[in-house]
Amino acid sequence: MVVLFDIDGTLVDHDEAEKEAVLALHRRLGLGGIFGDFHVRWRVALERHYARFLAGELSSQEQRRARLREVLGSPLSDADADALIAGYLDDYLSHCRLYADVEPALAELSGHRLGIISNGELGQQRTKLLRNRIAQHFATMVMSADCGSAKPAAAIFHIACNRMNVPPSEAVYIGDRRDIDAEAALAAGLHAIWVDRAGTADSGEPLMHIRSLSSLPAMLATIERNAG
Repeated sequence: MVVLFDIDGTLVDHDEAEKEAVLALHRRLGLGGIFGDFHVRWRVALERHYARFLAGELSSQEQRRARLREVLGSPLSDADADALIAGYLDDYLSHCRLYADVEPALAELSGHRLGIISNGELGQQRTKLLRNRIAQHFATMVMSADCGSAKPAAAIFHIACNRMNVPPSEAVYIGDRRDIDAEAALAAGLHAIWVDRAGTADSGEPLMHIRSLSSLPAMLATIERNAG
């Protein structure tokens, strides 16, 4: 069974890295007001403009500029926006750290072929894995910006399976989003495990889910037994 992973929220603590980077940006700009309000505006703008990027309406840099201009309420020039974005991205990547359960889980899965499926750009996403010294575990990395399809579309899952030379029924996808990870992978014909780190699933949750990757090897073994 091939095992495919999401990155942000699954392997890397994206939320904490983003919070630290937005805080640094808030300080750099010398803005008044409450940081929490600024952070909320940032998250709202991120969701709006990143969705436009995934839909192909904006380039990666254009969606970052649009996000910054919306949050600041200012018609920044491209050059000024890009300078602020560069500082933000440096801070963000420097704070992208693995969850504590990642490396032990990857070690236990050493007998499986592993891959990545992520909505994002290969350069930035690969950097996260390289800096945290886990990139060598993954035989392939399929990124939405490079393959022309984004989760939750089935195509991005099928591209990854094709690269790993397995049918979807012989692949398991692990991600932290119920909708665009677990449900989307199931709809594409893969097995799916939802990493519910916040513990939001109730006792009747039909999706296979775990609170920590420490539970992944045992759940994967169950999937393989049932599939056999």
